[in-house]
Amino acid sequence: MQEEQLYIPLFPLDIFLLPGEQMPLHIFEPRYRQLLEEVEELGLEFGLPFGHEAPNLGYVSVCRLLKVTKRYESGESDVIIEALRIAELKGFEPAFSGKLYPGGFVKEWKNEVLNRKPSAALVEVFIEYIKLKYGTQPLSSNIQTYRLIDLAASIALSSSDKIKLIQLDSADRQSQFLTKSIHYLNLLLAQEKSYENGFILN
Repeated sequence: MQEEQLYIPLFPLDIFLLPGEQMPLHIFEPRYRQLLEEVEELGLEFGLPFGHEAPNLGYVSVCRLLKVTKRYESGESDVIIEALRIAELKGFEPAFSGKLYPGGFVKEWKNEVLNRKPSAALVEVFIEYIKLKYGTQPLSSNIQTYRLIDLAASIALSSSDKIKLIQLDSADRQSQFLTKSIHYLNLLLAQEKSYENGFILN
C-alpha cells in the first residue's frame, strides 16, 4: 500500500516549529510574497522544511497564516504564522506548480509524542517557569491538562532541541529532557531577577 502524501507549498527557513508555536516573519522576497499572498487569499497551508542542506529529508512544520500585522507600499509585509502539525518531507521541487516558490510532497507524521502527558516533575518546574517569567501562579490542574508538546512549544527551545525532543522514544525521557531544559531557564530567570532587585540607580 502506497503511503499517502500531500503536495504543499514550502517556505524553507531552516526553522522547526512545534504544533501551536507562533512566529513573526518579515516577508520581502518576491517568491515568498507570492506565497503569502496566495496563502492569505486561498487559505492554503504551507510547510517549513527544517534543513537547507538536505531539503528532501527530515521534518516539516505545516503552518497557517495567522495574521498580517503590517503591509508596506513595496509589497513587503509583516506576518504571524502558526504551526499546526508535523510532517515528513518526501520530495522537494524548486517551483510549486509553476509558481515562484518551492513545493514538496509531505507525509503526515503520526507519532504518539503529540499526545503524551508531562510528568509531575515537569509540571512542577513549568509552573515555576511561569511564575518567574510572567509573575503569575498558574493552577497545577490546568497545566496537567496540557500535552507534553504544548509545554515544549511554550519555551524557547532551539530547533535542534525540538528535533531531539520528538525523537526520544518515551514520555519519561521526553519529560526528563524538558525538565532539565526548563530548570536551566528558571536558573537564568531567577538570576536575572536577583540582578534587578539588587541594582540601585545613583
